[in-house]
Amino acid sequence: MNGSTRSGLLALAGGYVLYLAWEMFADLRDGKTEMAPRLAMVFITFFALAGIAVIVYAARVWFKSRKDGENDEPDGDDNPNSLK
Repeated sequence: MNGSTRSGLLALAGGYVLYLAWEMFADLRDGKTEMAPRLAMVFITFFALAGIAVIVYAARVWFKSRKDGENDEPDGDDNPNSLK
């Protein structure tokens, strides 16, 4: 799997975890949750931080794959396998 595909899937996963945190917050705000409010806030905070961390990691993977892709392109003169 190349870097851009991997980073895209990671970003989707991070976005989903952020969505879960938002849904938990909305349920807490609307009073639809059975969970204790303090415990709910702990889990909302955990999910939000985890989602942000995964998205930041995905961005780092994407930038690294782009940087490595630029370095892999051979120049015409420096390529020992080129036909001259």
